[in-house]
Amino acid sequence: MENADLLIQFFPALLMGLYISIITILLGITFSNNWFLLVSALYFLFVLTLRTRFVSPTYVLGLVVLLYFIAPILREYEWFSLVDVVLQQMDIRAVSLLLALSLIVEGCLIRLNGPVYTSPRLEKSKRGKWVGYHEANRLWILPVIAFVPAGIIPTFEYWPVFSVNEISLQPVLFPLLIGFQLQVRGSHPTNAIRRYGQSILLVGLAAILLVIAIYYVPWLAIILAIGTVIAREVLTFMHKKRDEVQSPYFSSSPKGCVIVGVLPGSPAEKMKLTVGETIQKVNGMHVSNEHEFYERLQLNSAFCKLEVLDFDGEVRFAQTPLYDGQHHQIGILFVKEEHVWQDTI
Repeated sequence: MENADLLIQFFPALLMGLYISIITILLGITFSNNWFLLVSALYFLFVLTLRTRFVSPTYVLGLVVLLYFIAPILREYEWFSLVDVVLQQMDIRAVSLLLALSLIVEGCLIRLNGPVYTSPRLEKSKRGKWVGYHEANRLWILPVIAFVPAGIIPTFEYWPVFSVNEISLQPVLFPLLIGFQLQVRGSHPTNAIRRYGQSILLVGLAAILLVIAIYYVPWLAIILAIGTVIAREVLTFMHKKRDEVQSPYFSSSPKGCVIVGVLPGSPAEKMKLTVGETIQKVNGMHVSNEHEFYERLQLNSAFCKLEVLDFDGEVRFAQTPLYDGQHHQIGILFVKEEHVWQDTI
């Protein structure tokens, strides 16, 4: 993927995978072994795009549904014969339900877990000044329990087998991947990401209503597949356009130094400094840029006392001792300032 800091959050994904598993088990939804192979192959194709946000059930399962409806057109091609066999055995209603459930899960994960550990970046704006932005890049692996006909997949001797209407089924663990990628420049990253996740969640809830209709009118699944892909792309486009028209959230301010990023485990984190807050004073002296911040900080190499302006416009104090050998930057990323150096003789 594009960023090396792509994180796989295990426990939130585990809970959401359990949520999907419970629903599919209660509804008695089953899939074939070849269906899992087809989905895995499509996931691999989307991984090749090198864009995390495309590694999502919205695109993968949406493509499966699309192939199901255009299969009659592609049957004349020999290479499509293996895929066609899988599609003919597929329950389009079960796939539609899994698509809708994954959208709800995606919205919940983005809203609750997406803002965690966003990556701060610096870039030059169109006006040539340094500004900051945050990028969220996530890949969640949801362990989903599904059922396949017994005997298709080799298992252990004591692997559970269930009988339903004279059909023997065995549970398998299938990893469902959900990718998320978003850049935020014009607002606080937590607010923007949660708003984006909320929108995805609403699309998922609307998809569930459509799935109910699909159980009676199966051809509506094509509307679900195309509609969810379009909705996801529209939400991404709207976020990008809204972000572009807003002024950079992380930019130079006369009020002080705006915090773009805080290094985990650093003195800054121990002082509970937060991204988006503004440091107004260092050891009692006002600062307005990164250069002044470190200049004031080095005047007292053993102690650091900061006057911080929080999100509510209130001033609070943060302080910590500084030790020999400790990095002088104390784990804070600020917006850079351009310096004009003059030649001297």
